[in-house]
Amino acid sequence: MNLRSLIAITLGIFLMFFSAKAFAQSAQAKSTINIRSAPSTSSKILGVFPKGFKTQVLSNAGGWVKISYDGIVGYVKSDYITITNEKRSAVSNTSRASVAKTAAKAAQATVLKDNARLRSDMSTSSKILKTLKSGSKVYVLSREQNGWVKVKTLDGTVGYMAYYLLKMPSQFVSKTMSRGGYERGQAETFTNLSLAQRILEFAQRFRGIRYSYGGTSPSTGFDCSGFVQFVFKNFGIHLERTAADMARTNGVRISYSEIKPGDLLFFDTDGGKNYINHVGIYLGGGKFIHASSARGRVTETDLNSYYGRFFMMAKRVIR
Repeated sequence: MNLRSLIAITLGIFLMFFSAKAFAQSAQAKSTINIRSAPSTSSKILGVFPKGFKTQVLSNAGGWVKISYDGIVGYVKSDYITITNEKRSAVSNTSRASVAKTAAKAAQATVLKDNARLRSDMSTSSKILKTLKSGSKVYVLSREQNGWVKVKTLDGTVGYMAYYLLKMPSQFVSKTMSRGGYERGQAETFTNLSLAQRILEFAQRFRGIRYSYGGTSPSTGFDCSGFVQFVFKNFGIHLERTAADMARTNGVRISYSEIKPGDLLFFDTDGGKNYINHVGIYLGGGKFIHASSARGRVTETDLNSYYGRFFMMAKRVIR
């Protein structure tokens, strides 16, 4: 056997072994850093990549890494992130067909946004198993409490996704579920949850719209209460103009443990004055959407972050 044949055989074995594996790079922020529109410190800042958070690497060149985080695609300096290679087993055609056949009996849902996270448990602090693109299909295994859905992907990965990330299948609309202790123990139907989902889907269309004090429309920008009022008005639900007045007048007060997607969350961000000055809409999965003056736009935020310290109350306006 000559050297050329030996090299060819060795290369063939190498390729056979590694064809069963898929590699992907992930980036984790060492500190909170700016996400920029181009690989340059003079380019526009699109948002921030928080310390400790992890996301997929799209490209890596010239000291800049292109990432997708929280719906923002942009560039971060490679000096401030840790890049790791993650190895995933490929799924054979036979295995994929078996999963698809089994899952076909389950209800199918559609992912509503890019970089949607599939997690190992019903918590935003749990491990991210993978991220999914908008339009991807998953199979609903069960509807859980507190805004989470247990799903299975086509490749057989089972995990949990926040309810607001999914367009739920029609067969869920007619079913009922327990309120889990909500006032008087009435049954909550998926018809009302469907309204909540439509409200959340509508609200998320305005992610990135600039913050403007006193603003009440996409053209002028939004302040916090202007955004919430605008969203609910589109569904025929009238809310007061300010966060404080909404808290006093609209809806039924509920406890923190009872919050569900579509509920209003109120905060005192002035710190200890016990005066409500901020409002957002709960999305499920520990996140809410709001017009943030700090970030300068409509955005999604983890309820257990900075805002958790200033939470005052929650109210339900979808009856």
